[in-house]
Amino acid sequence: MKKLINVMLVLLVAVSLFAGGKKEAPKEEEPVPKVEEKAPAAAQPAIKNPDTIIYATYGTIDSLDPAKAYDTASWTNMRNIYETLVYYKGERIDEFVPVLAEEVPTVENGGIRDGGRVYRFKIRKGVKFHNGYTLTPEDVEYSFERNFVVDPDGGPCWIWYYLFMDVGSSRDADGNIRISYEDIDKTVEVDGDYVVFNLKEPFPPFLGVVSGAWASIVSKKWVAEQGGWDGSAETWKNFNNPPEDKETLWDIANGTGPYKLERWQKGVEMVLTRHEDYWGEKPAIRRGIYKVVEEWSTRKLMLLQGDADIATVDSIYYPEMDRESGITVYKDLPSLTVHGISFNRKIAAQDNPLIYSGKLDGQGVPPDFFADNNVRRAFIHAWDEDVFINQIMNGYSLYPVTPVPFGLPYKNEALKGLPHDLEKAEEYLKKAFGGQLWEKGFKLDLLFNTGNEVRESGMKMLAENVMKLNPKFQINVRGVEWSTYVDNIRKSNMPIFFIGWAPDYPDPDNYVHPYMHSEGHFAHSCGYGNPEADRLIEEAAVSLDPEVRRRDYYRLQEIWIEDTIGIMNSQPLSRTYTKDWVKGYYYNQMDSSPYDHLAELRKE
Repeated sequence: MKKLINVMLVLLVAVSLFAGGKKEAPKEEEPVPKVEEKAPAAAQPAIKNPDTIIYATYGTIDSLDPAKAYDTASWTNMRNIYETLVYYKGERIDEFVPVLAEEVPTVENGGIRDGGRVYRFKIRKGVKFHNGYTLTPEDVEYSFERNFVVDPDGGPCWIWYYLFMDVGSSRDADGNIRISYEDIDKTVEVDGDYVVFNLKEPFPPFLGVVSGAWASIVSKKWVAEQGGWDGSAETWKNFNNPPEDKETLWDIANGTGPYKLERWQKGVEMVLTRHEDYWGEKPAIRRGIYKVVEEWSTRKLMLLQGDADIATVDSIYYPEMDRESGITVYKDLPSLTVHGISFNRKIAAQDNPLIYSGKLDGQGVPPDFFADNNVRRAFIHAWDEDVFINQIMNGYSLYPVTPVPFGLPYKNEALKGLPHDLEKAEEYLKKAFGGQLWEKGFKLDLLFNTGNEVRESGMKMLAENVMKLNPKFQINVRGVEWSTYVDNIRKSNMPIFFIGWAPDYPDPDNYVHPYMHSEGHFAHSCGYGNPEADRLIEEAAVSLDPEVRRRDYYRLQEIWIEDTIGIMNSQPLSRTYTKDWVKGYYYNQMDSSPYDHLAELRKE
């Protein structure tokens, strides 16, 4: 679950490596993004900081722990610190190259066995962690078993439980541990130089799963030295679901990647320095700086003056940037990211200022406010998709309607969502709560992550459209920093939340499960559950029959609309903006950000 998206950082995590360790750039025959090099400025200054890449963006980092981090701001930094067994090949999302594994498992080389239930990875020798420890197959086994052990609320570890145990977590609905160490121990095993994964059922996208940041390899010995799990059966429960920001690797890191953590000033910047003893090809750039700059005008000025080499530019500013010089623009990047609004049917009531009184008394909303289908339908009809796509997004987006994005198999392109219609919105609000809502009114807060002006504008548009229907309706829209925003989603505090989903792996399963399965990342946080949806998701995930998958995914997309789960409002056509002296960038739909490519970049 990947995955949360803090910016219009579309795009997940991509960057690939040769067998020798160099991340692989796209081949000439592969399609490349449309690149526009703007005319150099009249008085083009010399290259600033020639051995440093500075990325100006607005997403605060949540965690550096692979078992916890589930957002693109964290991932884009982790991608440079840690490595996985395999990774995507150049711009491709359907081919892989070996990284910490010596080869990509296939049926032909014996790496995939038992009809796709067993995967065997031969672990590369001679690889050193940043602190000098040598990578072993036991480290790889431990890294995955540690994910099962830690399994924090709202983290990515649902993926492992989903694939290996057919449950969504190590804990039941009451928070009690429901699995044993024996369940964990048999999932991943060491067999000489190999690490063996034993899936419960075949899962075609598995190589994409082990390419994710949550599959980063850590050092067993080093983690234990930091006070983390020691790998024993006797102690594992002590490390399950740690308190927020108390996970062992929250703000420290020791990977095998081309960069190591120099310092992290929370909410300000993270600095990475080149790992001089990296096992692969040494990167050209010595230092990378991920700088949090929420103010757009400041980010723009930094980029134009060369104080930033890459900057996040939201779509509302694309026309403005088209007039600038001295930059390179990668246009029309087709993302697999979808953005949308989810309705929370079970809002957390305790100590939650977002719902004020917590009652249907005109001074707040009750925790089950969005459990009333009339309220959900009203908010959907109040959403103006044309304004959002054409004015706020400046037309640089598709309207996905359902969680399954355009560009993946089994997308039902014929489905239409509920239209913008304020008369219908009023009709449903008058029915809500037996008419009491219209009579008493309500008050609630809607949040956006500070710096995300697209999200801010969308929330304000929705709030204004609802409030104009009845003066008793009060909606306050305000911004909070990214880590606070994510924390409120995890705790189910938000009445609704506007978030993006970048794929953990490029398959429809990775969209319908988080949004629609009762134990899915967003569905669980929103209190949504439908037995038919659960059954179809579970069936389609393991089926090797394309017709079964097509039937199930088409029906699931219909259920999304029937159950009014949320508003999937955009699938961006993104752009990447760099100074014209930045070279080596290429785009993969699984990118978290251009900063994923730090090891490939150079300045000349």
